[in-house]
Amino acid sequence: MNNIVWILKPLKDNSNYIDLVVNLSNKEGVDLSNYDVSQVSSVVYSFKDEIVEHLLNNGFSSLISADLLLEDVVAKDTPANKIIPLLQRYLDKIGIKDELIIVDPYFFAKSKNPDYVTIVIQVLAKYLLQITQLIFITNYSIDATLKAAIEFSLKKLNPSLNIIHQLSYDYHDRFWISGDREKGVVMGTSLNGLGNKLALVDRLNIVDVRLIVKELISDGLI
Repeated sequence: MNNIVWILKPLKDNSNYIDLVVNLSNKEGVDLSNYDVSQVSSVVYSFKDEIVEHLLNNGFSSLISADLLLEDVVAKDTPANKIIPLLQRYLDKIGIKDELIIVDPYFFAKSKNPDYVTIVIQVLAKYLLQITQLIFITNYSIDATLKAAIEFSLKKLNPSLNIIHQLSYDYHDRFWISGDREKGVVMGTSLNGLGNKLALVDRLNIVDVRLIVKELISDGLI
């Protein structure tokens, strides 16, 4: 048997919803003349605005449990032409503005992927004209040649781009933060590792973004 869900919208301010529920529970008659009654054909579409708002503020994992369960799984051997639009979909959601902060310990580390520089540029290219400041926070594992190639390619697309590179061993997770430092994405592996092993990608909730930003400011990294 399929469940049927109804929406009751009070037509009067003094409509007593509690009495209505009590009467239904006691299998007593109810008067619905003070309500606009409609059937929910799809919970997702009927409450789309509320669901979207919740996901934007709290991330998909908040709908499941307190455990880490993320929205997208990047499988091992996922090709670049699948990874790039997936990441851009998340970046579009958080709203890339004039500043983008990338916290990724191994962003500039030696990569096994010969196309890594190209992937970085393809991910960021659509946002570069609106970004004025790009901040990288990595650890000290740096391939100088790779780093120079990435920065050269970024500057080629936006010569006025201000690139800042900060070093720290204190950050082990991968965060991309923008939207006036209010919105962000978390990744389960470094960008140069996506596709090498199973990895998870999700939205960060606003509270977590603010906490991360506070720590970055406290450490003098942004």
